[in-house]
Amino acid sequence: MTSKITEVQELTEVDRSGPDSLTLRAHIDATFTIGPKVHGGTLQMVVAKAARTALSALTPDGDRLAESAAAMIPVAISSDYLTAPDAADIDLVVGVRKRGRTVTVLSVDAVQLGRTVVSSSVTMARPDSGRPHHSGPTVLDTLPVEPSPTGIPLDGSPIAEVNHLGPAIDLVLDSETFPVVRGETGEPLVRGWIRPKGVEPDEYFTVLVGDISPPVVMNLALFGWAPTVQLTTYVRRHPAPGWLRFAATSSEVGPGMFEEDHLVVDSTGTVVAQSRQLALIPSGR
Repeated sequence: MTSKITEVQELTEVDRSGPDSLTLRAHIDATFTIGPKVHGGTLQMVVAKAARTALSALTPDGDRLAESAAAMIPVAISSDYLTAPDAADIDLVVGVRKRGRTVTVLSVDAVQLGRTVVSSSVTMARPDSGRPHHSGPTVLDTLPVEPSPTGIPLDGSPIAEVNHLGPAIDLVLDSETFPVVRGETGEPLVRGWIRPKGVEPDEYFTVLVGDISPPVVMNLALFGWAPTVQLTTYVRRHPAPGWLRFAATSSEVGPGMFEEDHLVVDSTGTVVAQSRQLALIPSGR
């Protein structure tokens, strides 16, 4: 079975300008759009994959850091969204800024039609494993491991008119934290379940999940496109197979901007990713 999630991460090398830089090309089709523009979390997932692909390509066999580099994944991706990209070919211009045994840092510029649309810094390191020293309570502790019968699936719902990722993901929103479907308002908190179709989730998919919630300000009756200004995602661990659960929250919804935090746990309840973005209040207010 083919997977749209796997396909969108397929990269082709189109240029190599030196020992520390190369350009990769991805194709993002209309599946991965919110409204007419590319979903920000999908593009950041592709950026993360480009960083990993470039590090492999730019680390020669026998290099003293080759063993360390092979064990690294993107653990922090910080992206500035300069303009909203279209569903089409996108070039990823990757440069190695610092190589190390513990941490390696790369820059990744997503370029479309000669214009940089998203500029990112990607930090590579070994992911966490084993027991944490501390785990605090979260808003996901009371959410079942698998979707509730009262959950709101993306497929076949009015949400799919705007969120077109249905062919690539199974997404179910927690009805208790999405009162807008009842014509009500509530706290800026949205919870839900997600998994890729056709494959199990991996560390790259958790990056996409860090931007999967509808804007939490919808619960405050603020509707419309909420453009992302900046998004930073931390990948903590490789996820276990099965459904991922996410919660999106905001503690300060200003007159012009708001922050939105995502927490992502796997089927064992382990934190696998966290994100924070600064976004603009929808202009439809």
